[in-house]
Amino acid sequence: MKKPRGAVRLLVVEDDATNQEVALRILQHLGYDGIEIAPDGRRALAILARRDFDLVLMDCHLPDMDGYEISRRIRERDSAVRNHEIPIVATTAAAMESDRAKCLAAGMNGYVSKPLRLDTLNRAIEEWTGAAGIASAAFDQREIGESVMGNEDLARRIVCTFVNDIPRQLARLALAVSEGDAHKVRLVAHAIKGAASSVSGQEIREASSKLEQCGSDGNLAGAVAALGELSKSFERAKPLMESFCQGRPDGAGSTWRT
Repeated sequence: MKKPRGAVRLLVVEDDATNQEVALRILQHLGYDGIEIAPDGRRALAILARRDFDLVLMDCHLPDMDGYEISRRIRERDSAVRNHEIPIVATTAAAMESDRAKCLAAGMNGYVSKPLRLDTLNRAIEEWTGAAGIASAAFDQREIGESVMGNEDLARRIVCTFVNDIPRQLARLALAVSEGDAHKVRLVAHAIKGAASSVSGQEIREASSKLEQCGSDGNLAGAVAALGELSKSFERAKPLMESFCQGRPDGAGSTWRT
């Protein structure tokens, strides 16, 4: 079973305050909560001697000792580090093949170039920690980006309109279900299905499609369960969509990155 992202512990070794903030925000948007920052090699080694982590994200250029030396010390069997086999992924602006080889020679497991990209960072963490993947069906930014031919402003306006309108539509659905109005259930669910397709919210589209079918069949008991499923689908997608509307990085399906 894959490890929940909230249970994954990450140590970010980075001395620059701006880069620390960028890494922290990106990791939080990817769903990771157990994040600790070490601003230099000495403190990184001290932290690893006290606590267990699932992965180290290692900047290669640090003020006291560089990431290569820190990695070599982590791998030394007689060092105080608790887990000498912990995966280490380099984060560096260097992009030459020789730099990658240097990282691997120092005992690192992977290599991610700066500026950090959500998709590559996400894949690296999943690969080396076994973290559960992000359900792109909740909200696929890449797909909506393609649907509007890369027009970022248009995509954000569409998604923002959807996020603001769905609570009203869900209230209409709840009223229709409580009143036993199967016809209205079908109509409102159909409208949500179409809107969800426009914003690439696959889970919401599928849940509203089930609700639409319940309305068509006059299955009000099934509509109650389907409405609950639809509400949960929207709650999963909502924070991703809100982040997208505000121009913040979030999921692995991101089309535009900051």
